[in-house]
Amino acid sequence: MPVYIVTVSGEIPLRSHRTRPRFYKRLLANLTDAVERSGGRVLAARLLEAKILVETDVDALEALSRVFGVHRAGEVAVHEFKSLRDLAEWAGREARGLVSGRRFAVKVKRSGVHDFTSLDVAREVGAVLKPYSAGVDLENPEVTVEIEVRGGRAYLYKRVVEGPGGLPTGVEGRALVLFSGGFDSPVAAWLTAKRGVEVDFLHFTLGSPRATYLAFKVARELSLRWLYGYKPRFMVVDFRRVVGEVASKVEWRMRQVALRALMYKAASRVAEKEGFDAIVTGESLGQASSQTLRNLEAVEAVAKPVKPVLRPLAGLDKEEIIALSRRIGLYDLSSKVPEACAIAPSRVETRATPVEVEGELAKLSQGLLDEAVSKMAVYDVLSAKPEDVIPSSDLEIDFIPEGALIVDARGWRGVEDGAIPGSIPLSKLDLEKPPGDRVVVVVCDTGSISQVVAGMLRERGFKAFSLRDGLKYWRRETRRG
Repeated sequence: MPVYIVTVSGEIPLRSHRTRPRFYKRLLANLTDAVERSGGRVLAARLLEAKILVETDVDALEALSRVFGVHRAGEVAVHEFKSLRDLAEWAGREARGLVSGRRFAVKVKRSGVHDFTSLDVAREVGAVLKPYSAGVDLENPEVTVEIEVRGGRAYLYKRVVEGPGGLPTGVEGRALVLFSGGFDSPVAAWLTAKRGVEVDFLHFTLGSPRATYLAFKVARELSLRWLYGYKPRFMVVDFRRVVGEVASKVEWRMRQVALRALMYKAASRVAEKEGFDAIVTGESLGQASSQTLRNLEAVEAVAKPVKPVLRPLAGLDKEEIIALSRRIGLYDLSSKVPEACAIAPSRVETRATPVEVEGELAKLSQGLLDEAVSKMAVYDVLSAKPEDVIPSSDLEIDFIPEGALIVDARGWRGVEDGAIPGSIPLSKLDLEKPPGDRVVVVVCDTGSISQVVAGMLRERGFKAFSLRDGLKYWRRETRRG
């Protein structure tokens, strides 16, 4: 069975004697969750000073290396030795493949009482390995053979992966992340989780549900890859009526700031109701007009959030944020998330005052924000599917979810007259047997007849939607490549 040594983040052992046990307990729970999500089990785990020895029944190195609080993780071979010579011969058998044809060095760490030193171990092991290698090179080796000697056992590293560091997720409370799914908010969530905070996602549907669908996919990938030890939640607030009011009643130059203030207000209410300790945003100082220092000051003064607002990206520029997005494996997904169209794309206010923002918000219908927040939908990120977050109130959508069953409702022309590949004619759909949770997308030439058919299918228990603009949409997307 695979055995791993997990080196914890350097700041964990520095905690007080009262705090350390809690950190180690949470880290061990998170490591166990990481292994279980990889399809395996932790068979044994114990502390080795500032390290944790983990035995599993699957290859879990990559998962262990993505747990916050881990400095690095390595798969090791273990041997109970009887003498220095026995140790050296065992290490030679284990490592000869690592050094074959390459210049190498031996690095040894030792703890316990022995009749030899770390240098003695390195010298003996090096002598055994040298015939299989291209020679010893202590200054610039091509490969380093790492060995730890603890008491009567020796551990030889076979594979090592660097971890993210930070603190074990969960030791610093819970935070609500304003989450669009683009480059900024996922990186902000990752950085917050790295500091020991459990993060949940609050997403505002501002226009097309496609953005919500893709944002959920980003949240799921972030959760599966990095957020261990708890079940992250994806909360969706339909803000489309709010956006409509802002666009029709708020002065042009103030719309962006007003909308941000309303998001803060909504987030504050959710954070207070759900017991979060902080609100997190992906704001980078000065990156957008609504993120100038003066505008952020005005927004926070008006929204009066009941929890601290954390901005992990405040001092980062876009290139630095995108580099982090690539590092944590979210760039490709985040690049597909469409940015919400600005409701005031030019001549916007960059130095708003609280009085101005309050005056614009007073123009909006009373109770509109309360109604939006009261209808918030909550999903378990790990168990829900991306299509689950598409609002059921929307009969019409402007995209085709991954894995959807496409039904061509154009009657006699069937599927051979410019139909979407993989679609089936309506005549071949079994109306008595809805396809479980699978989404059905109905298409026609323009999207008109498909709305009627989708409505009929819903009455029969199908999770059906009509494709807006029908085949016009498909041809348009095809031309875009």
